[in-house]
Amino acid sequence: MSRLLMAGLAGGAVDFFYASGMALSRGNPPMRPWRMVASGWIGRDAAEGAFPIVLGVVTHFGIALCMAAAYIHLAMRVPVVAARPWATATMYGLILYAVMYLGVLPLRFGNPWQWRGTLSILDLFAHIGVALAIVAIATRRRPQ
Repeated sequence: MSRLLMAGLAGGAVDFFYASGMALSRGNPPMRPWRMVASGWIGRDAAEGAFPIVLGVVTHFGIALCMAAAYIHLAMRVPVVAARPWATATMYGLILYAVMYLGVLPLRFGNPWQWRGTLSILDLFAHIGVALAIVAIATRRRPQ
């Protein structure tokens, strides 16, 4: 399996468990986030059946794969990213958070970003966790 695919799966898994766990902590089913993701493709039809859950999860991991590809691309072209992967991973996580909460979600749902205290802090740490997982795989040395 390629390093890119593994890094995307690792980053996606971190966010998958975070989002599913947050849904459960609010009394919602753990598949609710994946229906929300699928609603970007199929609108209100995402509320029923198993297909929207699968579509949402596949879309989610596709996005995580793009996040991993962007990090690897940057690391190959910007020496400081490759030289200091753990420091730049934290910055990358903050960038991922900003893209999601200042760009993607407002464009998708029409709600402007608002600071929500502890929940926003948890979301920030989750995005840093996604970036750290991507970097851990992307920078791992291959066995010789």
